[in-house]
Amino acid sequence: MKNLTQILHQFESISLEKLLDADLMNRVDSKFLVNFSLLPKLLEELKDHYHVLEIENQRISKYENFYFDSDDRRFYLDHHNHKNHRFKVRYRKYSSTKTTYFEIKERCKNRTIKQRFLVEQFVDDLGKKEMDLVQSVIGTKVKLYPVLVNEYHRITLASTALKERLTIDVGVTYTKGEVKKPVGDVVIVELKQEELNRMSPAFQVMNQNKIRPFRFSKYCVGSVLLFPKEEIKYNNFKYIIQKLNTYKNAI
Repeated sequence: MKNLTQILHQFESISLEKLLDADLMNRVDSKFLVNFSLLPKLLEELKDHYHVLEIENQRISKYENFYFDSDDRRFYLDHHNHKNHRFKVRYRKYSSTKTTYFEIKERCKNRTIKQRFLVEQFVDDLGKKEMDLVQSVIGTKVKLYPVLVNEYHRITLASTALKERLTIDVGVTYTKGEVKKPVGDVVIVELKQEELNRMSPAFQVMNQNKIRPFRFSKYCVGSVLLFPKEEIKYNNFKYIIQKLNTYKNAI
């Protein structure tokens, strides 16, 4: 992390208030998997095109997500079965701002739409306000149960010229009860844009380094890593696990 911190201090910074001016709650996402060893080089190549989010003098922030699903794993299976319209339900804690949100991510026609509201803390049993939002977004009442927690440290970059954001997640770890599964040297990079733009500096840097977009769901990968294979359907995610295994010190 020390080397990353040194490189990040070569970036111009952006405040959270300015970042939120372009909240990108309705967007197009492109994801990439990167080996941690390549990250310093990528940051060097990105620094002239992006500002880095800084909160209380910190440019790397801890995130925690607490995911929910139905007893038949509807959200997981919709993703596994390539359903174009699907959802994720979670709490998200931002350690840098000491804030927690209840969130629903909706994926429809290759766009990501996120709705959320501020809460005090994670809870296992969703309350009325949470369930009202679930019913409003999903369109039906469904009982949801806690499934897993994942945490990571995030670098957030904001374009100096375009309405887009690049998030870089390192140290990704999944937890269920006493079981903990880190994914080692795998870095998850997400480019979030108002509309798909492959001329973006981030896309160009990835292309120059022969890194192609890769479909990846943190929630689904965590499910595959934490649950016995006889309990969940995972054939359509085998290629992701194979990809992760190509990285040094990965799962």
